[in-house]
Amino acid sequence: MAILLLLLTFHFSLFTVNAQTMEMKDFTRMKRPLWKRSKVVVDKQKALLDLTTTEKGFSFKANGTEEAEIAEGDGIITVKVPHKTRFLNIAHPTFGQLTWRVPVKYLKRKKHYRATLLTSDPTKAYKLSQQWVVMQVQPANVIVHMDSTVHLLRDGNLALQLPLGTHHYQVESPFYEEVTDSFCLSDTAKTVLNITLQPAYSYLKVVTPWTGADIYVDGQLLDPVTSTSSRLMAGTHYLSVRKGGLSYYESSIQIGRAEKRVMTLTQSDFDPRWMPKVTVIQPQATADTVQTAQAIQEPAASVTLKAATSDTEILIDRVLVGKGEWSGQLTKGYHQLNTRQDSVESATSDLWIDSELPLEQQLAVPQTSEALINIHSNVVGAQIFINNRLVGQTPYIVEHLSANKVYEVRLEKKGYKTVSQKIQPKGNELTDMNIKMKKR
Repeated sequence: MAILLLLLTFHFSLFTVNAQTMEMKDFTRMKRPLWKRSKVVVDKQKALLDLTTTEKGFSFKANGTEEAEIAEGDGIITVKVPHKTRFLNIAHPTFGQLTWRVPVKYLKRKKHYRATLLTSDPTKAYKLSQQWVVMQVQPANVIVHMDSTVHLLRDGNLALQLPLGTHHYQVESPFYEEVTDSFCLSDTAKTVLNITLQPAYSYLKVVTPWTGADIYVDGQLLDPVTSTSSRLMAGTHYLSVRKGGLSYYESSIQIGRAEKRVMTLTQSDFDPRWMPKVTVIQPQATADTVQTAQAIQEPAASVTLKAATSDTEILIDRVLVGKGEWSGQLTKGYHQLNTRQDSVESATSDLWIDSELPLEQQLAVPQTSEALINIHSNVVGAQIFINNRLVGQTPYIVEHLSANKVYEVRLEKKGYKTVSQKIQPKGNELTDMNIKMKKR
């Protein structure tokens, strides 16, 4: 009798040790996110349970009696259990048995659940299956694509615990060159990545001996102290130097990608003469009336104005006079020239005519100074409306906005109060906007 009692005690002790080598964690019901179109797979007759595990060879009994159907995949086991399953008996030849009572009332049909099945073998040495990677990025505001997951960084630091092995990443930020690379995580030490993005925008600094002159690039006044532009994209930009409301220098400048250009002007580049009297043609309704008014005011000069394309509209003193190319008489004095295409206008250039000699001038290209708004919130998946137009869901970067224009940003989501804010983004810059939402 004593021997039988000893054997029973040993048997139950061994069962308890084995049972402790399995554990269920992170149970949840899978739901389709509101901002995604993908559907959650369900079974009309049974409940589905996805178990994340690196082991195979498990068997499952629903409510301790009915054998459950399983499908083993790479790192996951899908278990089909009957409707109203309250607990599972899990058995494994190495890790023993575990009776797991579901954290909810019972598992329902047409529902899909998931959990993590942790196992450990006391006879084997423990090995890490995951390791830390720490990323330190400059600039601080970037978007990191790690494998198939997107992370929005605001402070330039990211720490992730990932499975051992090779991982691919991409780091990007507006006005910077993106970086794409990979790294391999081992079980010996964490991996630290220091990443510095190279600027993809340009600067223009203008040096002039003319004290007190106003310097404009694409119609934007430069800082009077540094005479340096804000961020510029590669391409053609238009420089003008003005004083007392009069323009004494006009030029188009080609800026390369990530170029930091210094342009030095000398006294000989400017028209040193101040015009004692300015004759401005008053804007009229048509180009014909403009030419009639010019004919009355003599003397005049023969002027040819050329736009970049044949369908670009030409405006003289805010009056439309033609497309592509215009030739005619302009009176001596001051005139304003613009081009327009698809409702987008060029920066205004000033034209001075001080003689009757023929004059030909190439006009500026219509262009916008685009702005970007990075909209994020404490609520993910809120609908974003810009001036009552739906553009996306939080978090989201809104592109191709006109610079220096006021926009109304509105966030909406079921269960939360609608919130609106106004913002005026700067040209060729990413403006950060964090909008907090409150529950109803």
